[in-house]
Amino acid sequence: MAAERLLPFEQAVSATLVTDVQISPDGRHVAYVTAPASKEGEHPVSAIWLVAADGGTPRRLTTSEAADGAPRWSPDGRRLAFVSDRLERGKPQVYVLDLAGGEAVRVTAAEGGVGQAAWSPDGSLLAYTAMDAETEEEKRRREERDDARVVDADVKRASLWVIAVPEATAAIDPNALPEPRRISPEGIHIGTQADAGFTWAPDGKSFVVLASPDPKAHYTFAPEMAILSLDGELRSLGRFEGLLTAPKFSPDGKTLAFVAAEEVMPAFFSLQTMPASGGQPHIVAPGFEGSFRDFHWLPDGERIVTSVEMGQQVTVKVFNLTSGEVSDAFAPFERVGVVTAFRLSASGDRAAFVYAHDESYGDVYAADLGGEPRRLTDLNPWTRDYEWGEVRDIRWTSTDGLEIEGMVILPVGYEEGKRYPLLVHIHGGPCGAWLHHLYAGWHDWGQFFAQRGYAVFLPNPRGSSGRGTAFLCGIVGCYGEPDWEDINSGVDYLIEQGIADPDQLVVGGWSGGGFLTNWAITHSDRFKAAVSGAGISNWVSFQGTADVRSVFDRYLGPVDEEVETHWRLSPIRVISRATTPTLILYGENDIRVPPSQGFELYEGLKSRGVETQLVLYPREPHVIMERKHQIDVLQRAIDWYERHLGRAAQDA
Repeated sequence: MAAERLLPFEQAVSATLVTDVQISPDGRHVAYVTAPASKEGEHPVSAIWLVAADGGTPRRLTTSEAADGAPRWSPDGRRLAFVSDRLERGKPQVYVLDLAGGEAVRVTAAEGGVGQAAWSPDGSLLAYTAMDAETEEEKRRREERDDARVVDADVKRASLWVIAVPEATAAIDPNALPEPRRISPEGIHIGTQADAGFTWAPDGKSFVVLASPDPKAHYTFAPEMAILSLDGELRSLGRFEGLLTAPKFSPDGKTLAFVAAEEVMPAFFSLQTMPASGGQPHIVAPGFEGSFRDFHWLPDGERIVTSVEMGQQVTVKVFNLTSGEVSDAFAPFERVGVVTAFRLSASGDRAAFVYAHDESYGDVYAADLGGEPRRLTDLNPWTRDYEWGEVRDIRWTSTDGLEIEGMVILPVGYEEGKRYPLLVHIHGGPCGAWLHHLYAGWHDWGQFFAQRGYAVFLPNPRGSSGRGTAFLCGIVGCYGEPDWEDINSGVDYLIEQGIADPDQLVVGGWSGGGFLTNWAITHSDRFKAAVSGAGISNWVSFQGTADVRSVFDRYLGPVDEEVETHWRLSPIRVISRATTPTLILYGENDIRVPPSQGFELYEGLKSRGVETQLVLYPREPHVIMERKHQIDVLQRAIDWYERHLGRAAQDA
């Protein structure tokens, strides 16, 4: 049967993604969470599945048609704790499921909803974070519409709580739930933008937590690390920039490992250790150019297994803290890709993880340490029914002589020597990178355009992750200047290689990619059309309205001290140079890059007579989640480019 040419947008945004993977303590089973790539209604849905680590037919454990997720194995492997909003949508609670049989039993009634839960080492307690609830007075005022709000007053924070869980799940009385005990002090928030922010100590008597005065990203990108006892005593270990996930104790409880900035952001990628009693952090692999992600201690306390972004892939390595030796955790895959969400069994002998590549959204795998990976799921078999553009790693020299890396997706049916329209697709971050996975989603447009006869350029310019601190910090004080030269010289390279048609160039990106798109249209007239998604146009006004001011203080300096730098790097400053027709897209509820940035760009382009359109997606934050909105983003982007290149748009 011949492969299909155009992937329907509806199919792509309905793809099944794995959002969590947890291997049982004995390494025999893997619990994982699946969710569609978009949501159809007001709230997302997800489900928990179970599969044998040696292979077999996966079994669905939860069927609530709500958001069931974050499964965590009890230390004895008999039960799973998980969170679900099946009782009240949008307000998750902790449930416990006995794998021997029976229904899941709810064990919390947190009015503000629960974040994540974790078993104590002996399995007698569950710790979880829960958001502050609305007070009765706040509820009354809201219902009566007497709800004037003072900014930064009455902040809702996540606190750490503990409950005792009966050994027999059936003994839990739904009318007399375990009594919760608050552990964290008033006035602090536990957690980060990416993590629940706490880990049990091996002796079960304390936690390491990440604490901030407020859940706003402005604070949580540089949280305080602290030891919190079960009695509520908090002992600070210091404030660490770029500490985005909770540290983990060594098996003997004497050492903490964590991933954070070596000095100040944006260099937040180094694996570090420090005494749990406090002291000077130690960088595990000084000068290592990979960007560290998730990690786990091995039981010997001398080795750490960690996923590492290197170049344009993510692999899993074992770092020996004593010898400094680095080795592969398991045999490499035949094709490069990305490993995410990996976990180790209690013995450390077996791992479960998600692996994706250029033609896969990702499946669940298991591997013995040092062994061959084996695939346990086949979540999107329909991907094999479509033709995909070949993805090639490329390298070129920027204007100052620095070698830059990226990828190009060749058009389906590519013919050597023939030139094609080129989409320059710029990644966000700026601390991020294009990696080897399937580029067929609302944010990842590459294969949709390859199927329509485009070459797609995915540059990883200065400021991208995966190439060390110096490369990452290469845009500090000059974001938009050297990285634009890196991208622009890459376009020249693809023209020189005979791949790109210099008269059919278009550009686009989301977030940091939107900013560099705005930079491109105000510093070049070579593009026939642009799509700018959630991009910054004016750094001065952005710093006064976004939720990440402290992050970009590290890139551009404090705005009140470095206003000239902020203004120099603002595309809106030179909007009079713009001539490129530009489609501007924003989530209407985006607090990361507020839509006001889009209005500034839109009005600026209109004032110069440049064709433009501003589209707002109601209810959406920085990431577009609703299914019809995701489809709309894709169709609008394709229509915009095709029309301005004089091509016939093709729906999907």
